[in-house]
This record gives sequence, C-alpha cells and structure tokens, in this order.
Amino acid sequence: MRSIYFEDFRQVVVRHAREIEETLQPEPHSTEWFLLKYLRRIVKVTGGEGVSPSQVEGTVRSLIRFYVDNIDENSDTGERCTHIYEEYRRTLREHQEKK
Repeated sequence: MRSIYFEDFRQVVVRHAREIEETLQPEPHSTEWFLLKYLRRIVKVTGGEGVSPSQVEGTVRSLIRFYVDNIDENSDTGERCTHIYEEYRRTLREHQEKK
C-alpha cells in the first residue's frame, strides 16, 4: 500500500490554527479553544513519516463530529472546518488518482 502525502493538507491545517490563535485569541474552554485542540491533533498525526491513513482519518472524523455538534455551519469557524475537510478529501482524491 502506498503512503499518502499529507504535508500539503498539514500546511492548510497549520495555517488555519495560526489564524485562529492570532485573530481570535480563544478563551480557555471556548469553542475555538477546543477547535484548536483538534487542529493540533491533526498537525501532530500528519507530521511524521509513515503516517497511517487510518490515524489521519480518525482525527479528521473527531474534528467533523465536533463541528457537527458544536459549530454553526454558516459561521467563520464553520467555514474553516468545511475548508479543512475539503482539503482532506482533495488529498485523498489525489492519492486515489495516482493509483
């Protein structure tokens, strides 16, 4: 099984995390604060060699569950989550097309 190149996806997540930290400066235990925790988990999982697609899938699923349960889809934060998920799906599609 060929490994999936997640670095571009990882950079998108890092960029969003930095923007949230700089612009919102989230209060502890706020929605944005928890969102940052999920984004940091994704960055950590995608940050090494031999990244397992199932590990990345698990962290992205956790993010999506959090998004569905806690974030208004029409808010800026909701749009961020949607963009991150679209980038994840694009990464998987690119890998599938290379097969």
